[in-house]
Amino acid sequence: MADHLPQFAAEPERVIVEAVLTADPQLPAADVEAVLVAAVRRRPDRRQLAEALDADPELLTSARAEGPRSIEHLIRALIDHGARHLRLPRCSRCQKERPLPARNGDQRICTPCKGRLIALANPCVICGGTNFAVRDRNDQPRCRRHLPEPDRDVFTELSEHVAALPIGLTFDTAAEAIREAVPSRHGQLRLLWALEDQPDLLTEHAVTGPPKTLLLVKALADRGAAGLSEPLCPFCKLRPARSLDRDGMRCCKNCWRKARAEPCSACGRSTWVAARTFDGAPLCTSCRGHDAFHHQTCIRCGTAGRPVQRTADGILCRRCSEKPIATCSVCGRSKPVHHAQTSTPICGSCSTRAQKPKTCSRCGTERRANYRTPDGRPLCKPCGQPRVPCHTCGNTRVVHGRTPDNEPLCEGCWSKHPVARRPCSECGTAEKLFHHGLCVACSAPRALHAALGGDTGTMRAEVEPVFHALLHVLPPLAVLRWTRPSTTSRRLLGQLAAGSGPVTHAELDRLGPPKAVKTVRSALVAGGALPARDERLADLESWLARTYTRVANPDDRKALRSFATWYHLRRLRRLPEGQPVTAGRAIAVRHEVRNVVRLLEWLEQQGAALGTATQDHVDAWLAEGPVQRVLVRNFLLWASRRGHANGLQAPWYRGDFTLAVIAQDHRWSQVQRLVGDDTLDVVDRAAGLLLLLLAQPPSRISILRTDQVTDHGDKVTLQLGRTPVDLPPPLDDLIRVLVQRRTGRAAATPLQESNWLFPGGLAGRPMSPEHLAHRLRGIGIHPRAARNTALMDLAAELPAVVVSRLLGFHQNTADTWQREATGSGTEYAADLTRR
Repeated sequence: MADHLPQFAAEPERVIVEAVLTADPQLPAADVEAVLVAAVRRRPDRRQLAEALDADPELLTSARAEGPRSIEHLIRALIDHGARHLRLPRCSRCQKERPLPARNGDQRICTPCKGRLIALANPCVICGGTNFAVRDRNDQPRCRRHLPEPDRDVFTELSEHVAALPIGLTFDTAAEAIREAVPSRHGQLRLLWALEDQPDLLTEHAVTGPPKTLLLVKALADRGAAGLSEPLCPFCKLRPARSLDRDGMRCCKNCWRKARAEPCSACGRSTWVAARTFDGAPLCTSCRGHDAFHHQTCIRCGTAGRPVQRTADGILCRRCSEKPIATCSVCGRSKPVHHAQTSTPICGSCSTRAQKPKTCSRCGTERRANYRTPDGRPLCKPCGQPRVPCHTCGNTRVVHGRTPDNEPLCEGCWSKHPVARRPCSECGTAEKLFHHGLCVACSAPRALHAALGGDTGTMRAEVEPVFHALLHVLPPLAVLRWTRPSTTSRRLLGQLAAGSGPVTHAELDRLGPPKAVKTVRSALVAGGALPARDERLADLESWLARTYTRVANPDDRKALRSFATWYHLRRLRRLPEGQPVTAGRAIAVRHEVRNVVRLLEWLEQQGAALGTATQDHVDAWLAEGPVQRVLVRNFLLWASRRGHANGLQAPWYRGDFTLAVIAQDHRWSQVQRLVGDDTLDVVDRAAGLLLLLLAQPPSRISILRTDQVTDHGDKVTLQLGRTPVDLPPPLDDLIRVLVQRRTGRAAATPLQESNWLFPGGLAGRPMSPEHLAHRLRGIGIHPRAARNTALMDLAAELPAVVVSRLLGFHQNTADTWQREATGSGTEYAADLTRR
C-alpha cells in the first residue's frame, strides 16, 4: 500500500477495529474484524466508515444520527455478538431507534420521517394536503384522496388496448402479461397514458416509453406476440435496451456509461469512470488496477494488489485466484473456464482462439489485439510489449517486472532480484512463489493431488501410493512440470486416476505412450509404489510377442515361440538375483530372433515351411544376404533336435576381431586429451578414462555406485573386482567430483538404490549404457574398440588372475584374453595394439 495514504484509507479495517475496541474493550479483536467484514462487505463503505470513526470515535456510543449508514449496520451486528457499550443511532427528527436509510442534510432519519418530508414538499394540487401519493398526467402531486382518474378501470382498458394491437394475442393472454410486468395500478395508468399518446409505442418506440414498457414487451414476446421482440439500444443497435435513461430513451449499459465518460486522470483516455483516486480524480478500468488506493491484501499470499476474485474469506490477487473447473463448450475438456455458471463455459485457450484478428494501429499487422493504446486502439503483442534495456543486465528485453524504484527488469533478472521473493503463505519460505501464494514445494502436492483426483477431485485409495511415491522421488519443480495441463504425463496420471483397482506393472503396460510410461514407472519403482523388475527383460518379452505375429505359418510361429522361450528367456530368467539383463544380451537375442523371422518369411515366399525346408533352402538364403544371417544356427540346431526341422544347420558366426581394436598411440592420445581437456564434461572424462585405462565397458561403468568408491584422503580406490584398484590421477579427482555432485532426477532420490555414480534421467535408474556409449562416441571414443585394445594390453602385461581380481572379469574371460594377446592367431592384433 502506498505510504502517502492516510491510515483510514490504507488500512480501514484496522482503524475500525481499534475504534470498536476502545469503545468496548471486552470484545475479542478477531471477532470484531469478522463481524465487520460480514456487516460491511464493500471496501469503499469500510473506508467511509473508517474515515468517520477516525474523525469522531464517539459515533459508536453517542447514538447521534451522523456519519454513514454502515455505522448502524456495524453496531447492530456487534450488539448481536455481545457488545454492551455501543449504542444504535437514533433518528434526528423523531429520536426513535429505527433503521435510518434516509438522510436530511448531514443527519440520518428513518423512513417515516423521510416520507413526511416528501409529503410536505409535495402538497396536493387539488386540496393542498400533505398526504402525497402519486403524480397525475401533468406531473402534478396528488394525495391519496385525489388519485388521478379514480373511476377508470385501468387494467381492463390496458388489456383491451394491447389485445387490439396486431400481435395475435387474446385478451386473457394480454391481461396475464400486464399483470406480470406491471402489477401496480399507477404503473398501468402511466403505461395507458403513453399508449394513448403514442399508439405504436409497443411495436416501434418502446425505448421512449415509461420504464415498465420494456418489461411488458418482453412478457408479450414470451407469450408468442407476433412482431414483438426485445428492443435494441437506440444508440449502438447491438445490445438489448435496459431501463437506463439517456436523452429521454432507454439504452444499454455501455451506451449509458459512454454518456457519462470523463478523462482518466492517469492515462487521459475519455471513458467510463470505473473508480476514483483518494483525491476524487476519475480512473478508467485499466488504471484502477494500478492505483494503490484500490489495492487490497490477498488472503493467501499476503501481498497488496488488485483484487481479482472475492471469496467468503476475503479477496484473492491475480496469482492466487482460481477459475472454476468445468467442461469447455468448445473443446470438451475439463479445464478452468470463464462463464462457468452459463450454458457455454469456455476455457482460456478456446477464448483466445475465438478472438477475431484486428489491424494493429502501430505496425498494421493483422493479429489478435492483446493490448490497446490509451485512446483504445488495438495493439498486437510485439507492439504492446516494447523491449527496453534491463536495469540489471542491460540487455534489451521484454519487461517482466520492476524494482521498487520502477526500474525495468527482464525475466532472468526478475527471478534473481530480491523483490521477486515473497514469503510462502503456507510454509513462510521467502522465494519466488509459484501460484496461489505458495512456493514450489507447497504447490507440488496440491497440483499432484488435482492430477490424480480426476474429474471428481477425490483421489481413490489405490492411487495414494502413486501420490506419495512421486512426491518422495521427484523434486517439487519436476512434479509441477509433470502436472502441467495438456502434457503427456498429466494425461497418463489422469488415466491412472480414472482406472480401477491397484496400480500395477500390467496396468502401466496397457497405457501409453511408452516413453511417458517408462518415466512414470521408474519413479513409482524408486518410490516403492511398484516392485522392481528387470525392464530390459520385460521390454524383450514385449518385443518378442509383437515379433511372433510376423510369422504367418502357425507351426513355424509356435516353433519360434518355443525356441525364444526355452532357449533364450529361460537363460535370462535364471541369472543370479540382482544381476539384470544387460543391453548386449538383449540386443543379441533380438538380432538372432530377427534373422530367424526373416528366414521363416523367406521360406513362406518360396512356398515352403520349416518342417519341409531342405539344406538347399538354407544355403540359398544364406548366400543371398549378409554374413549375419548365420546367426540362425542356434535356432536350426534346436529345431532339428526337437523335430521341427530336418537336420538343418548353418556355419558359426566369427567376427573379425582385428577390426575391433585401435592403435596404441591413438589410445594414449585419447587418454591425454581426457586428462588435460577441462572443457569436456566430468562424466565423459571419467567414463572415458575408466574405459581406456581399466577396460570397463559402458554396461559396467553405468551401474557403478558411490559405495564402490572409497576416499582415503591421499588416494581413491574403486571396487571393480574382489580387490579394490587404486585410481591414478586425475581420474581419482574426477571420481571425487562425481560422488560429491551427482546430477539428474535419480540423484535426488533419497533411496539407497539411487546412489548411482552415473545417474540417469529416470528416477532411481542409472544412465543407460546406450546413452553413455553415445556420449563417448560424441567425443571420438569408440567403446568396443577402445575396450578391446585396453583389455588386450592389460592381459598381455598382467597375470590373468590379477586382471580378474582387480577389474572384476571372470577368470575364464581373463584367460581367454591372455591367450588372444599372446597366441599365434592374433599376432596382427597384438602388434597393432603395441604400435
